[in-house]
Amino acid sequence: MLKIPSFILGGLLVLTGLIGYFAQDLSLSIKLSGPWASDAEFVLSDGDSKHMMDFVPCNTSAGENVWWIAHKLNDVHAKEVSLDNYKIANGSSDRLTKSYWYASASGDTLSGLFQESENYHDAGTGGFQSVPWNEIDKNESKLRLIYKNSAGIDGPVTLTSSNWENVLNAPENGDSLEFGKSWTAFIPSILGLLLIIFAIAADKAPGARKHIMHTAVLVGLLGFFSVVGKVGTAFTEMGWWRNEPYNIVGASSLKPTTMLLTAGLLLIYVILCVVSFISARKEMAAQTALEAARKAAQEEKAADQTDETTSATPAEKPAQNEETKPSAQEGNPPPPKQG
Repeated sequence: MLKIPSFILGGLLVLTGLIGYFAQDLSLSIKLSGPWASDAEFVLSDGDSKHMMDFVPCNTSAGENVWWIAHKLNDVHAKEVSLDNYKIANGSSDRLTKSYWYASASGDTLSGLFQESENYHDAGTGGFQSVPWNEIDKNESKLRLIYKNSAGIDGPVTLTSSNWENVLNAPENGDSLEFGKSWTAFIPSILGLLLIIFAIAADKAPGARKHIMHTAVLVGLLGFFSVVGKVGTAFTEMGWWRNEPYNIVGASSLKPTTMLLTAGLLLIYVILCVVSFISARKEMAAQTALEAARKAAQEEKAADQTDETTSATPAEKPAQNEETKPSAQEGNPPPPKQG
């Protein structure tokens, strides 16, 4: 029953992962174990233009350091270029379209950035809150840089630093880290392939079908909860980029869209599995009841036959024997005469 839905939903998940991977913007994720060196120069390049990142040195929290890096890149560089590109696309500017970089974070640092965005809107009201800097990813923090190739530059896209202090797995000073596509975009494809493999295995091994399908629905359920827990953050992040104070209108919506689609397909799969299990249980119960009724009918028929046999009277049986006994005249020759 689930073979065809498994192939359809699994195929859609595979397609979602492939689109998510090949259509995504180039990115670079780095983890800081402490603040960047205050005298370091960090330069973004796409082979055609360069941008030197500005940041406020902070020695108390790696998260605060990342906060300032992301905020300044978005508020100054990405905001300006993105709005210019928007004007060009709408015919209100004759400038050339440019590519640009924008940034995000994770964990408490990202939450701190969201909070500051709310502070921007709540300034002067009772909803204003201060961000507790000393609680924002004090020891380690993750910075994610995204490259929007609006100008169709061939690249390569890199980040170079004169001092990689406190950057985990960093190259030598003066060397660069290259942007690329994130392999995590293939997660929907992996889940889809697993569902297809489970369907094939259940078809090839009927004896183990029950266990295989239980495993399949468990994978689908775990995948759903894993993805759906991040969908809200992904949409919040997209809105945070696109709205004030940054107004990065070109920020991609691909990530939240693919995550939402993945969660929806997995939920449909889990529901179909549950419905299939309920139907199979009902069918099994009906089959058991039918077998029981058939057995009862056979037993009743056998009992009726036994009653008919034992209900015959003894007088009838001798009569039948006499009636069937051959007579001497009919069946036996007369005895010979003695002389």
